Amino acid sequence: MSQPADPNNVVADIDQARAGLFRLLRSKDAGALAQRPPSNEWSVLENVRHLLFAEQLHLGTFLPDGFEWSRLGLTQRRASKYEEVGKDPSEDLEEVLQAWDAVHQPIRESVKGGDAQVQDVLTRHLRHLVYHIDIIKSLLS
Repeated sequence: MSQPADPNNVVADIDQARAGLFRLLRSKDAGALAQRPPSNEWSVLENVRHLLFAEQLHLGTFLPDGFEWSRLGLTQRRASKYEEVGKDPSEDLEEVLQAWDAVHQPIRESVKGGDAQVQDVLTRHLRHLVYHIDIIKSLLS
């Protein structure tokens, strides 16, 4: 049986995936990022806003003092606890990336050296991140 991955290595994988995504997005036309595809599914920027929300959803529970939902995030969930999510939609890529960084940094610190539960959540979050990055790359091709 293989050893579980070190949570700090998964955090590094998450950081690497985010950095690659940020580079890709910054190399594209901002207007194109906000355009929905003909299928009317989420635009590239809406996928990024969802990733901001997803990081809070998946990893925010590890913040010792809790958190407030980012109003720039995006979800299709309708529960009242998510009512603030998406209230401040933005088509400004840098604003969304900065908000995501502001969410990511304290979460990153809180999961360092985490136990098996943290490892499991980090791994699932990384899979979700990569899934949306693949969607974004498909939308950009």
